This record gives sequence, C-alpha cells and structure tokens, in this order.
Amino acid sequence: MNTPELLMPAGNLEKLKYAFAYGADAVYAGLPHFSLRARENGFREEQLFEGAAYAHNLGKKFYLTANILGHNRKIHLFLNKIDEMMATKPDAIIMADPGLIDSVKEKHPHIPIHLSVQANVMNWACVKFWHKVGVSRIILSREVSIDEMKEIKDRVPEIEIECFVHGAICIAHSGRCLLSNYFQHRDANQGLCTNACRWPYRLYAKTEFQNDDLDNRFEIFGDFYLEEVDRPGDMLRIDEDEHGTYIMNARDLMAIEYLQKLWEAGVDSFKVEGRTKSIYYLALTTKSYRQAIDDMVAGRPFDPALVDNLNKLHNRGYTPGFLTNQRDDKLQRYEEGLSNLYTQEFGAVVKASEAGRLLITPRNKLMVGDAIEVISPESAFEQRIESFTNLAGEKIDALHGGTAIDAWIPSAQKIHSPFALVSKIIPKQ
Repeated sequence: MNTPELLMPAGNLEKLKYAFAYGADAVYAGLPHFSLRARENGFREEQLFEGAAYAHNLGKKFYLTANILGHNRKIHLFLNKIDEMMATKPDAIIMADPGLIDSVKEKHPHIPIHLSVQANVMNWACVKFWHKVGVSRIILSREVSIDEMKEIKDRVPEIEIECFVHGAICIAHSGRCLLSNYFQHRDANQGLCTNACRWPYRLYAKTEFQNDDLDNRFEIFGDFYLEEVDRPGDMLRIDEDEHGTYIMNARDLMAIEYLQKLWEAGVDSFKVEGRTKSIYYLALTTKSYRQAIDDMVAGRPFDPALVDNLNKLHNRGYTPGFLTNQRDDKLQRYEEGLSNLYTQEFGAVVKASEAGRLLITPRNKLMVGDAIEVISPESAFEQRIESFTNLAGEKIDALHGGTAIDAWIPSAQKIHSPFALVSKIIPKQ
C-alpha cells in the first residue's frame, strides 16, 4: 500500500511553514471569500502565491480550498477569481458546489478536483457518480465509518479517499448546520459560521415560570426551551424523543489510534482540521500524526505517548466520532469549561538559540518558575524558567502575551530549528 498523505491546515503563511517543518506532506489553504473560513482567513491572495511556491520548492503539495455553496451573485466573481488563482499552480482545488465544479472543469480540465466534505458523500454510489463527473478525490463526510470506507474503496478503487482524523466536529451533517444562519444570518456554507453550537445555553421547564407572557408562549412552544445566555428572554423550543435532546457541543475528533485501520480500509489522505488554530496546535498535531504514520508504515507498534501529546492541546474531550460503531455520551461534551481537558498551553515562539539560552517572544503569560516544554521538529525537552533577561540586559519576573517584548531564558539545550516553540506545563490540580 502507498504511504498515506498527511494533510494539514494552513490558515496563513506562517502556519503553512510550520506545517511543513513538522512533517506535513501537503497543506490546504482557503481562497479568501470563497472558502469556509472567510471570516478568519489569514491569507491575502498574494500570499497564496508565496505559499504555493514554498510548498512546491519543498517538493510538497498545495491544495486550494474554494468550497462555498454559492448563491447566484457569487458565481461570476468565483469563476473570475479561480481564473486568477490558477497561476498559483495548485495541486488540486477543493470544491463542493456541483455547478461550480462543472464550470471549473470546463475552463481548467487539467486541475484535479477534490470534493469537499461539504458535499456530504457517505456511500459508494455517490462516490461512483462523482468519479464519473471527473472528481479525482473524495473527502468523505465525518459520518462515514471505517467499515463503510473500506466498502467504498473496494467498489470504487480508482478514486482517492480522504478523511478527517483530527479536529472539531459539527452538530450537523458535516457543515450543514443552520444555527449560525438562524441566530445571526451568517451562513456556515458561505464561510461565516459563528459556532453557535458552542455557546452556553440554559434549559428551562414551563413549571419554573409564573410570568403570564412566558406561560402564553409555552402554550405555543411546548414544555421546555433553551435560552442563550447573551439573549435573555429569546426562547428556543426544545423537542425531545426517547433518545434525549440533540444539543449540541460535540467532542473533538481524534483518530490517531485508528490510522492503521483507516489505512487498511484504503484511505489515501489523513486530514487534520484547524485553519484557525495556533501554530502550537499545528506543530504538535503535525508532529504526532507524522510519527504515527511513519511508525505504522515501518511496522512499528503504536506509541501511546502520542495520545498524551495531543492531550496537551486545548480540546473539548476526544472521541473517534463516527469512525467506529460507538454511540454513547462520549460523542458530546456536557460539562462547562475546558480547564481539565488539556495539560499545556502555548507559551512562546523561539526567535533565536545560543549555547545555554533561548530568545523567546511570548504568546501567553510566562513567569519565573514555570515548567515549560521546548519543542522543535527534531526534539522536545522539559525544564523550568530560571530567569528572564530582556534585550536591555535587565532581569524581569514575567512575560505577557501580546506585548511583543522578547527575553532570553536559560536553556538546557541548543535548538537548531527556526520553528521551535515553548509551551507552559499546567500544574496538576
């Protein structure tokens, strides 16, 4: 079997470079205004050219994401912009809209089309259809199980299969949620999702109220409703069946322990979600999945320490999602807050390394005495911060993220990579 591709998110040019430094085979980057990270896209169009050239100079791949499901008014703008972006020489375009796919294939038949997860492909008949249309790779819906992936590949072996192995999960069929549009008229399929599924809500029963107006509204809306904390009095009807109420906060996907099964099922590309996440998230997920893939291909056993690595990151609790037949409360995160779900947080970027010391730029607060981990593509080690010395040679007690104040810290090792990072180890409660 071919070695599966590790495909990482590139939310901006800096993240693209970190992804490749830590072991990505390919990245996907969004076309501004025409991908599902329109509000939080760190790329300007000219930077996409630089990013694509950077990838190709490394012998890596660059996929351009243009996966909106567009209204009429966007079609002309979209096609004109795609014509301009062909000069980046993308290795593929990730798309979802059938009409736009057809138009792009007519004008640029040499560019491979990868069908976005937004198209919600969940069966082999749909895969066969898209293959006939000329799509070269299918990014399967997150609702597809490993067993279903195997059947898809067995029935349509000539097409490439890609699946998500890490990142956020929507409470909807892969991105088809209407909550954002309902609350704030921001369409998730236009790249404007507000993540309303993550907001805190209060659940009330009719019996808790004596107010006549509320009682009258209950006669219309039923016995239970939700109230979003920032919109008091704006009630949302809740229906419940024998299985409960489907609200709302999915845990995060982590499939690092299932890569062997996915590979055996015929998956060609392992995809990580997170174009809006930090370079620390990107570095640690890339490094962890890179090692897992390399170990798997070499026939080495899975290293459980990789799960510990991923637990260092902010997360909502992990689940294999729908990859297995597991259906229980482990799919959702009911508790409030994330404080007990990660063991480290992004501390600083290493700007320079000399014998015995590192120059760092803080991203979050660091103090003398903090336990830290210094990670690079080649190494990782833990130590404590013994002191800070600013560029004026003065001793200081702390650094604060956002201040752009650099400082030297003593270091047990010299770092040779320009992509090293510092994380703060959170003390156990």
